[in-house]
Amino acid sequence: MADRNKIEYNWYEILGLEYYPAAEENEEKIKARIEEKRKEWLRKETDPLNGTKYKNYGELLKHGVIESEMLNSAKRKELIKDAQNKLFEPIDKFLRFFEGSIITSEKIQEIAARIKRKEDLIKKRIEENGKIELYDEKIYKNYCECIIRKYEFLTVEQNLKILDKKNLYEFLDSENINAGRLDTRGIIEAIKEKRKKLIKSDNETSAKKKLFTECEKIFGNSAKRNEYDEYLKYLKYIEVKKELEEIKSIYEITDKQISTEKSDNFNNIKNILSSEKEAKNVFIGFCEANKISYNITNSSNGSQKAHENDNNDTKRLSEAACDRALNAIENFRFNEAVKYLDEARNYWPGNPRIEMLRKRMNEKAGANSNNNNYGNNSQNRNNSGNNYYNSQNGNTANNSDSGTNVILIVIGVILFIIMAVMVSLTVKNLLPNFSNNNYSSERTQSGDNYSKEKSPTSENNENTALPADPNHETINGYTYLKDNGKESTFSRRSLGYEQTLIGVEDQYQPYMDIKSEYCNAVNEIEKVDKGIVPGTDIPFRQATYTEVDDAYREYLQKIAQIRQVVILAIANEDMENEAGCYYKGTHWNNANSQYKAKQFYNDEIDNYYNNHRNQY
Repeated sequence: MADRNKIEYNWYEILGLEYYPAAEENEEKIKARIEEKRKEWLRKETDPLNGTKYKNYGELLKHGVIESEMLNSAKRKELIKDAQNKLFEPIDKFLRFFEGSIITSEKIQEIAARIKRKEDLIKKRIEENGKIELYDEKIYKNYCECIIRKYEFLTVEQNLKILDKKNLYEFLDSENINAGRLDTRGIIEAIKEKRKKLIKSDNETSAKKKLFTECEKIFGNSAKRNEYDEYLKYLKYIEVKKELEEIKSIYEITDKQISTEKSDNFNNIKNILSSEKEAKNVFIGFCEANKISYNITNSSNGSQKAHENDNNDTKRLSEAACDRALNAIENFRFNEAVKYLDEARNYWPGNPRIEMLRKRMNEKAGANSNNNNYGNNSQNRNNSGNNYYNSQNGNTANNSDSGTNVILIVIGVILFIIMAVMVSLTVKNLLPNFSNNNYSSERTQSGDNYSKEKSPTSENNENTALPADPNHETINGYTYLKDNGKESTFSRRSLGYEQTLIGVEDQYQPYMDIKSEYCNAVNEIEKVDKGIVPGTDIPFRQATYTEVDDAYREYLQKIAQIRQVVILAIANEDMENEAGCYYKGTHWNNANSQYKAKQFYNDEIDNYYNNHRNQY
């Protein structure tokens, strides 16, 4: 339920004044903007969709409500705080799951698309949060570039092994030469003094002489020294690469999310690089590049809580993907269902619903492959009729032994009967067509207040055939049961979608649900082009025209009001593209009433929006 104590009209939002990062508080500019909006609202009072809202603003302006609030310093502070809270509330709901960890640019893009906020605004909020690190892709890029370079320090490595030293810095330090403190000249002079004392002729002394020579080349040239420093980083990255490859192998076998908190490999990487930040950025870059599910936690600050929050979030996302998969399965969109199930598995590999939904999909797919009973039954009836006719011909042939005259008499009688039946059927078929044309004309001029233009359809299915008996009628190429005076049951009304999406604190789940319901409505209404009553599996031949028309209007009313609510409630909405469902009319509707979706918009939705729009 929405909080009734919240500010009903935030004039910073309505007037389009800046409230972040620096709020507009110049009263002369505020007065000028109010006057601009007064003229705009006056022009838009006749707007068929939002006219009531603009009239309401105009009335509040006339009664001095807007100026009394916007020209009051204390009230302005309250409005600014409220506007900023609403601006950041959806951002903060996502960011709290990343506290104590690193967030990637891809995640920021996903959040921005989901909550309709700019990426720069989210980054600004991350900086203000202070508990979240931004992923630095340059660190991983540098790692990738470094491990493919070639270096020529073979002589150095061979002699370091003889002395059991890791690198030249350690070697010089063991000779009391501090390369980090001395400048180039100081290092070279110290090396010369040390070389004078090397008078032995063993392997160790030989190795030292060679290393001193290499040190003079490397530390006597800044470019060469930089190259050697890069080489030392390369050696570390080679060790890191081994750990990363092991992480990849573990993920491919277990298919379990890799956590920095629980991974020994990550701890090894951190120790190798002596930098947690560098380790995390290299780890994230590798996981992103190899599509490995991972979890970053800060072991020094509430890691367990962050780990649990991350798990809960991924489970919730997995469940949402399963819900979308179920909707797709029930509507026989199996390719779409597979995509959603894969998404659910990526979020939570152990989700038990995934296997259950796969079984459900297999069952539906099997049932769908056999779902041609009506056509098969019709064919069977034709075949059985042909068999009966053939058997009669066979009997006639068997009776041919009674004599040529008897055969001729029988043939003559059969031909006479056939001609009489054909004439009778022709007359019957002509009469209903004349009646149906009158019926169609009467519908066009009835008090339904909708256009009833009729146009022939090119659909070629069993519903385009002429009625086979007096119990059916054909209207514009479609055959139905006769109405027999049955009245319409359709009623214009608000379906209540506005209450689920407008004036709620968290729109995420209601929006997901309403998109799912929209797709279901589109799938149902499109059944008419297959000769099926929307919302059922009943063919037109088993329903009256009024029943089909009522069902069509019912689902078109759903489609229209969902569109109306989403346009009002969701900024920059792109529902049909997001959901992958599109209503563009039907052949049946074009051939009959030619209803438009906007005919089914409801004023109650606009009124509800005007009263609740600022409560979320």
